[in-house]
Amino acid sequence: MTGTVITGMGLALPGASTPDQLWRSVTGGRSAVRPIDRFDTDSYPCPNAGFLGEETERETIGTIKPRVRKRMDRFCQLAASAARSAEDEAGIAPGTGPGPGTDPERTGVYVGNMFGGWEITEASLRGLLDQGYTGVSPHIASAWFPTAPQGQITIGHGLTGFSKTLVADSASAAVAIGYGARAVADGRVDVLLAGGAEAPVTPYTYTFCTTSGRLSPTGTYRPGDDQADGFCVGEGAVMFVIEREELARARDAIPLARLAGFAVRHVPEEEVFGPAGSAALATVLTAALDEAGTDRVDCLALDAQGTSDADESELSAIRSVLGSVPLTTAKPATGNLLGAAPAVDAAVALLSLRHQTVPPVAGCLRPRDAGIVVGAPREVPVGTVALLARGADGTIAASVLQAV
Repeated sequence: MTGTVITGMGLALPGASTPDQLWRSVTGGRSAVRPIDRFDTDSYPCPNAGFLGEETERETIGTIKPRVRKRMDRFCQLAASAARSAEDEAGIAPGTGPGPGTDPERTGVYVGNMFGGWEITEASLRGLLDQGYTGVSPHIASAWFPTAPQGQITIGHGLTGFSKTLVADSASAAVAIGYGARAVADGRVDVLLAGGAEAPVTPYTYTFCTTSGRLSPTGTYRPGDDQADGFCVGEGAVMFVIEREELARARDAIPLARLAGFAVRHVPEEEVFGPAGSAALATVLTAALDEAGTDRVDCLALDAQGTSDADESELSAIRSVLGSVPLTTAKPATGNLLGAAPAVDAAVALLSLRHQTVPPVAGCLRPRDAGIVVGAPREVPVGTVALLARGADGTIAASVLQAV
């Protein structure tokens, strides 16, 4: 992917409102996954999830004006906060005039999401039952759609550039970032806000997660571990500013990394986490590396479904393409953000490039592969990072980030 760079990132995550907070969390092996206190979880097999604490919420969605915030579902609030932080770091102000980083007609938004928003919807459905139509929020029609963050960000900033919402189960954000980078590389836009947002810690949405059979019945999330038995979900958002490198240089922006390679394909959903999916994942990873012009990486961020079969399928694909390589994932620190999960690993990949360090996998005590970093961060030269993402719908994606 020629000349496409990331110049800003913003986040609103469990335990982290800034990149520095996220880095301290993942390098310290800490997890923000804890017992859910928003609703009664007695009937749910997995009582734990990652969600924003009061301070983090105040520093992120709490900065949105109340009259604006009440029109949004929670996942949209998280995305809007992260997008604003990404713009601030990149030093852009889209919608303020012509020129790189400001022209609204040349600025777009790509957001990955899996469930849409249900916080407003669930409350309205209960209100409808108890109070009739007066108990229904007037904002429900526009708040729950997966496209709501894309709409709110473009409307709020007056953007009219090429924009999309991508829904591909837990690979959604990877596809949004990858396709978004292609849109920039192809000249459809000059600047793009891309990432993912998810807010699944509500009774109805959590029921979807539970019935999928992917949650840990023990309430733990330890991908790559011999005892892995599923994941715990998390809420949050991560957004990036992506732009053509020559435009970034022209306005004296400092690129965080180059989006050097991306590949995606689809397999039958019953195959994605098994041996057939392993072969497809190896093919996709190879294609992303080929586009990046390399056959090696300094570390790799795992998809990390956290079950024995899915983890072994992924590890087998990695070994066949790269052999032994340091392996990590940030997902256990925040919970698995489902559609937004790949964006969390992308943020940590940028920080690994910055700090020349591979963080450990929180909760992994008995790694099933020698490459999985556990216990303490591993200080090694990091110039190229690969990222993997798989969705239960059969989507498989791989991305390659390189230092500039």
